[in-house]
Amino acid sequence: MKRNNYFIMLVLLFVFLTTNIKAQHVDAGPDQTLCNGETQVTLHGEFTTVMTGRYHVESIPFNWIPIDNTAQDVMITESGTTIPLRIDDRYSDVIDLPFSINFYGNTYDKIVVGSNGDIVFEPGIATQYDAWSIDPSELIPNHTLPYWDSFSSVSYPSVMGAYHDIDISVPYPSEELKYMTIGTAPNRKFVVIYEDIPQFSCNNLLTSQEIIFNESDGSIEVHIKNKPICATWNDGLAVLGIQNEELLPNTCGNYPGDASNIFLQDRNTGAWEIVLPEAYKFVPDPAPRFKWYDDNNNLVGSGPDITVPISQTTTYTLEVLYEDCHGVIFSEYDDVTVTILPGPDVSNLPQTEKICIGDSKPLDGTVQNASDYTSVSYQWVDENGTVVGTEPVYNVSAPGTYTLNVTLNGSCVTSFDVVVTTYPFECRVPEAISPNGDGKNDQWFLDYLDERTGIDKVEIFDRRGVLVYEKSNYVNEFVGKNNDGEDLPSATYFYVIKLKDGKKLSGWLYISR
Repeated sequence: MKRNNYFIMLVLLFVFLTTNIKAQHVDAGPDQTLCNGETQVTLHGEFTTVMTGRYHVESIPFNWIPIDNTAQDVMITESGTTIPLRIDDRYSDVIDLPFSINFYGNTYDKIVVGSNGDIVFEPGIATQYDAWSIDPSELIPNHTLPYWDSFSSVSYPSVMGAYHDIDISVPYPSEELKYMTIGTAPNRKFVVIYEDIPQFSCNNLLTSQEIIFNESDGSIEVHIKNKPICATWNDGLAVLGIQNEELLPNTCGNYPGDASNIFLQDRNTGAWEIVLPEAYKFVPDPAPRFKWYDDNNNLVGSGPDITVPISQTTTYTLEVLYEDCHGVIFSEYDDVTVTILPGPDVSNLPQTEKICIGDSKPLDGTVQNASDYTSVSYQWVDENGTVVGTEPVYNVSAPGTYTLNVTLNGSCVTSFDVVVTTYPFECRVPEAISPNGDGKNDQWFLDYLDERTGIDKVEIFDRRGVLVYEKSNYVNEFVGKNNDGEDLPSATYFYVIKLKDGKKLSGWLYISR
């Protein structure tokens, strides 16, 4: 017994607007840290769940795909037995798709096939009743097509190609209801074939149609070889199109002749027939638009992946604009902060250093701003490439070029070179000078003391204890003259050297003329 279900169509007026939403489907990626000296950053954004909210309809050449030996019967489980679907007004068992289908913003991997020419992305209605009755007022978009849950007022996502009352329970020699996958990834096609299915009440009138899902671009094709009208049953009504899954009143849909292509023959609900083959493709509208802004709201790039110059820590905002099936533009956004690490402060480390032969001296590469980083590690390498130390301070005892590699946050490496040389003379306080103007040993050289610790003051006394020479911040100024610039006679003198580290050195100096 057929059942008639009539529903009142809801007519809605949608206002075109833009809605700003903090990230629900947008992800600008995790915050990044760049090493000091890096001058560009690559940003990657993702937009999930909502992939397409709109379709447009195109007329395409009719191309019937013949059934091959890979085709499988559409099955239904009835009373515990799984059999080919040859029951009027029923949905099939769940069919797993070979690839996911994005349909009006949601992704599906399962379908059920209706015996009345419709495919529904809702496993929950498998084996249930596939309504046959269509009212002239039920025009796409309409939440009652082809199936809806009256309890929750949910319209299930569906492809109707064409949806009308056909009777697969009537046997016909060439009758087929099968599905198959052709091609190879990522260009596969999933095909559902209704071939020579009798019309209900007009069993001599046959319908042949195919619904094809394309993996490559997410489009959906409907190819109709023939679809007559049984005018004596249900007013001969049929509908060809697609609809989304929505709660009332947000049902959306597309059909040939809709606003996306008003030049096509109207295949919305009506009494129409197809004598010469027709084919249509429902094509997803362009992908969402990605826009990147810096923290001064300057547009710096478009697209999900961009590379931009950067000179300082910057917070970037990714805005994604997409349009739902009603024409409402949604703007969602997410932020990502790119931090540029400061350079390590190794101000205690000299670029050059002198050491005494047989002596050693510490090179201090301690990072003074270590609190700016999550981790700091050190590596000292000599000019042969040999690692000679892994502590911030390295005691150098031989001349050469030493490289300090400072690793910050585990990945950012900054290198510093120290050139180490030796003094051309023995590192000790000279015991004699001969200031006779011959250019040899005329001065009292204390370079190594000056360079290593700094000399606060030099005092020289004669044998009677009289101060004859005094100089603060001494370098190499003493040439055998007293404070008045007079030559001191050849003799032995007593000295006291006060170093800037607080230590004192004393001893005897002989002047020979």
